[in-house]
Amino acid sequence: MSSAPRNILVLIKGLGIGGAERLISEGARFWDREAFRYSVAYVLPWKDQLVPELERLGIETVMIGGPRGLGPRVRGRLRRLIEERDIDLVHAHLPTMGVLARLAAPVPVVYTEHNLSHSYRLPTRWAARATYRRNSAVIAVSDAVAEGIATWPGPEAVVIPNGVSVDVSPESAAAARLELGLGSDDVLIAHVGNIRPGKGHDILIDAAQDLLLRRPELTIVSIGVEKRPGDLERVRKRASQTGLENRLLFLGRRPDALSFVAAADLFVNPSEVEGLPLAVLEAMALERPVVATAAGGVPTIVVDGETGVLVEPGDPVALSQGIEQLLDDRDTSARLARNARELVEAQFGLGNMIEKTESIYRRVLG
Repeated sequence: MSSAPRNILVLIKGLGIGGAERLISEGARFWDREAFRYSVAYVLPWKDQLVPELERLGIETVMIGGPRGLGPRVRGRLRRLIEERDIDLVHAHLPTMGVLARLAAPVPVVYTEHNLSHSYRLPTRWAARATYRRNSAVIAVSDAVAEGIATWPGPEAVVIPNGVSVDVSPESAAAARLELGLGSDDVLIAHVGNIRPGKGHDILIDAAQDLLLRRPELTIVSIGVEKRPGDLERVRKRASQTGLENRLLFLGRRPDALSFVAAADLFVNPSEVEGLPLAVLEAMALERPVVATAAGGVPTIVVDGETGVLVEPGDPVALSQGIEQLLDDRDTSARLARNARELVEAQFGLGNMIEKTESIYRRVLG
């Protein structure tokens, strides 16, 4: 006779369209629903774009924040939710929710760190480190992320790399090109990354300015939501001021972002801070050639000359030269893209990531 499923609460700050958030919404398709009964809690009411996707899968989502999100009552709400739902384990993502879970949860906490610890504001790092020993287990998405918290007092992080599962129809990719007014022979470069410090949007603008001096026919699209109001308008204005308004397009939030990646001739990642970027893995899975900066865990997947082109962070000229290198050598570009797809298929499947994560739950719960 099989035992009853254990109750797992996944806790994250918001369910907007971001890397960690999408790992939850897309990973839910692979959850072992016979062994675990899942629910998801979040605290930012305006970041709920992925809630319908989870609910279609039969996953209950609960918003525990106030009108402004985090507040003094959130800790009590989380604790009551845990008690009312008879939660056996809380899996918290990102530092603020990790701190909240460790302070509120009377059950074991599994914590996943998605970014380099030094990228967080000092008060956030202090609170995360001060409560870190209360974790029952810690997951890091890359070796670089694990190294950033290696000296913190508490469990040693287990590295479980992010996984992806992508499926974009040729019709969706064609629709993306049509929307941009591009024919099959026009060259399109894609970037996906939310607009926030460290993601390299200004580097991308500078690189585009350098690149378009020699290749004015290119089109570059950047897809991502703004963290702070006005950020999207700021990068659009800067692109316009540098004469790029018709060649470098910031599209904001797009649920169909992968259609533009699949439609692109090349994918670029200009970040200065990264854990293990989901967008890069997805581009690789779609067999798009990648030019990326050597930030955080990126060099573990983009190996220069093998699965892509790697350049130093913060150097727009190097980034533009890396792009031009692949545009000039389509045979090399195709080889790198093929190698990248094979790497993702072999090592970075989303189902494999979920299986390893659930093995942590089993260990913690005994």
